[in-house]
Amino acid sequence: MKCLILAAGKGSRLRQRADSKPLLKLLGVPLIERVIRNAAEAGIREFVVVTGHQEPQVREFLTGLARRLALPIHTAHNPEWQNSENGRSILAARHLLRQEDSFLLTMADHLMEPALIGRVLDAAPPPAGGVLLAVDGEIANPLVDREDVTRVHRDDDRITAIGKGLEPFDGYDTGLFLCTPGLFGALERSAERGDSSLSGAVARLAEESRAGAVAADGLFWCDVDDEAALGRAEEALLQRLRGKQHDGPVSRLLNRPLSIRISRWLAGSPVTPNQISLFSFALSLLAACLFTLGGYAALALGGVLAQLASIVDGCDGEIARLKYQGSDFGGWFDAVLDRYADALLLFGLTWHAWREGGAEPALLLGFAAITGSFMLSYTADKYDGLMRRLESGKRGVSWRMGRDLRVFLIMLGAVLHLPLLILGVIALLMNLETLRRIWICRPRTTAP
Repeated sequence: MKCLILAAGKGSRLRQRADSKPLLKLLGVPLIERVIRNAAEAGIREFVVVTGHQEPQVREFLTGLARRLALPIHTAHNPEWQNSENGRSILAARHLLRQEDSFLLTMADHLMEPALIGRVLDAAPPPAGGVLLAVDGEIANPLVDREDVTRVHRDDDRITAIGKGLEPFDGYDTGLFLCTPGLFGALERSAERGDSSLSGAVARLAEESRAGAVAADGLFWCDVDDEAALGRAEEALLQRLRGKQHDGPVSRLLNRPLSIRISRWLAGSPVTPNQISLFSFALSLLAACLFTLGGYAALALGGVLAQLASIVDGCDGEIARLKYQGSDFGGWFDAVLDRYADALLLFGLTWHAWREGGAEPALLLGFAAITGSFMLSYTADKYDGLMRRLESGKRGVSWRMGRDLRVFLIMLGAVLHLPLLILGVIALLMNLETLRRIWICRPRTTAP
């Protein structure tokens, strides 16, 4: 299936940010690239983009994006973009879509999560010769500009009216449509009545009972139309990073709120997730070296740097998700560096405790802490997979003991000048948690 994206407008309300609205960067990624990547993640494999303002620049960017994503991205130019409504842009791409049974339609400034696109694609086919529109029935949605948004009134899954300022209404037009070629005829009929907009054509189809609705409630979407909307979209994308599955308590309450602030700043830079992973490891290495120097000042500073490294360690994944730079190698590389960092930090703390006179207890507890930490990491995949199956469909936050808690304890032991005690606490907690996981994941047998 093809996806038609309207990108002809000038975006005058955001002209101070970028001369071309589709190329306006949101957290380091142009708006139109976000739209295309999200649709591709939902299963779309071919795109048609209608250009207008700054056509050469937009077309050049799309050519490069097509190479990077290995996806066909065609362009159609609307020469009348300055003096026409968005329906004219749709008709400008008609020759590229006339052979399609149905096609997805959206806008270059409408962001939405892949799950919403997937919901529309999985919905029942559009009415014969009509369209399906994703309608958000969450009237209090904080991402919506209620004065400017197009409103919708429905009768079950059928749209009965659509328009700005519509009263009464029960939902918002998200700007995501599943269309049949019948839309082109509706646009022409609506233009004959003096309205060449997409909303006008949908209103005409609604009169003919050929405009269906798909519920978009609870799923992310945002129309990035002005400065306020741009700020709301940025904040929403950052806050969505908080919900990473299996975040531990320290990560959830301390690390993640701070790492998101750092990621907001890093998103506009060329730094890559792997570079962030290396920087986090370097901080851990420096912290471990400080532990071995002896003296409280070096110990405390090392503890603070270890915790800072743990916070920064969250940024690599956040940047990867924000800028679509995730990879299997990146996740594996980060995990390898984390294991080295854990070993170095615990060895450095053991060395410090040994130098302070702990001798045999320090070596014993240090060995137990390192072993328990590695076993906890080793058992994480199987345990997390089991928890995902057991918690499927359940709400709420589950407890998870992981690296975030371990590094936080190291920091506490260093700052409070209690390295031997903290080694004992880490050794006890990590090994007990490993044994608990083994017990939970053991094979269950049932009597015949």
